[in-house]
Amino acid sequence: MHELRPMDAVAALYSDRDRELAQAIVASLSHAVFERDEVKPAGPIKRAMANGSYRILQWTTRTGTGRDETGGEAPRFSNSLLKRSRHPYARSLLTSSRNETESLVEGGDPMNGPYMMLVPEIRKNCSLWDRLLLDSVQGRDVQARFVWETRATYEAARSRLERDEPVRLKAVAAGTGLSMILAYDKLVREGFNPELITTSITDREPHTIDKANCLLSKLDSTRERMRSVDAGYGIAAVTEDIFPRLGEGSVATGPRYDVVTAIGILEYFQGFSYSTTEQKLKIEPPIESTTAQDLAARLDDMTTERASLIVNTYMDDASTRILELFGKRFDYRNRENLRSLLASVNFGSARLAGSGNIYDVETYEKNCPSGDGAAPTANLGMDPSHPS
Repeated sequence: MHELRPMDAVAALYSDRDRELAQAIVASLSHAVFERDEVKPAGPIKRAMANGSYRILQWTTRTGTGRDETGGEAPRFSNSLLKRSRHPYARSLLTSSRNETESLVEGGDPMNGPYMMLVPEIRKNCSLWDRLLLDSVQGRDVQARFVWETRATYEAARSRLERDEPVRLKAVAAGTGLSMILAYDKLVREGFNPELITTSITDREPHTIDKANCLLSKLDSTRERMRSVDAGYGIAAVTEDIFPRLGEGSVATGPRYDVVTAIGILEYFQGFSYSTTEQKLKIEPPIESTTAQDLAARLDDMTTERASLIVNTYMDDASTRILELFGKRFDYRNRENLRSLLASVNFGSARLAGSGNIYDVETYEKNCPSGDGAAPTANLGMDPSHPS
């Protein structure tokens, strides 16, 4: 890995070749996540640079329209500085793969780039653009969030396995599922009985799930334990929309999980927020068919009575305003907003895994004192950030 740059490492993980290299990258990344010191969020100097970058990009970015991969109209953004970089992350900012995802920060290869910055052997090969785009205020927080999520997932599963209890884990809207793969890999390598561990990685985008399965097929800890979604123990990556269409079944009727991660998804759902992109830009918010409370109810449906739920906040910062320049839309939610939202669907006490400039990661514990899994009636349907 002595000459490997971050996006080269991502390509090696999710290509059909380079099995030994992929295993070496995962081993180094696992060591960085579990053995190294805590990742520190960006400090005052980098934050000041983010404010300056925001102003420069605000002056130099132009908006137009183009065609997405389905042939439909989608916004297109142009910026000569970013275009000149020829960096995959910059390209992901300037284009959306489909009109329906134009407001989202899409997962896949570009979003795995910041994770590679955690590996010292890869980090030292970075170019200037790697450091500007993958190690920005947002990029550093993405790295920290990844570490906190992975450690929290591992610890929640380990606590059950140490009592010889089976554990079911699920990553919701997980992209390529790298965090969950690292947690599963470490549990198996530490000698916990793999027949007690059932793991599902889900995302609505088939191409990201294909990449997850490609990586799973390369690792010694996962290759022989890949399973279909309805089989017994093991690990599976499957395409799934958390909100099934009418007639396609319900999450409530599916299997329930002891540890669920829902990272990087709540910021796209309305309600229980202290601000939104639309409020800041003084534009009319879209009418959404699903809300943050709908998502919270889904998470309640899919979890067991004493489950752990790992989620993140999303806070306003110059780095997030940069993303808004390129059509991304967010609901800004702090820990108090998150606590109010999850209290309405059975999740009580929370443990802080880590806190950054943009993201906090917390583990919420399911609290069903009646033992029947029924949600408390207080707060249901009420949003303190949007009083009636």
